[in-house]
Amino acid sequence: MAKKEYDCFVDNPEKIADGQEVALAIRELTPDNPRKKYLTRYVKCRITRNPETIPDGDILWMRWQRGRKHPKPFAIKIVEELGAFLPRESQLEG
Repeated sequence: MAKKEYDCFVDNPEKIADGQEVALAIRELTPDNPRKKYLTRYVKCRITRNPETIPDGDILWMRWQRGRKHPKPFAIKIVEELGAFLPRESQLEG
């Protein structure tokens, strides 16, 4: 089975808490139904810069708030769907 791809917008991908679980708004880039492309999902997930630490994970492209894409993908493992997305400050920086 091919890995799914997601993206998200953060203030600074360089400050990501590597390997920790976070709540994150992600967009699915490779949905089974093409009409659902770019729909936002609010999830609890684990993300890492090193894809080998989550071998069954998917691909996550980080984007700065202005849309520029980080040059290397991260790995993501979705742990739980959190329901409706409520905009608030990013939980990735700490």
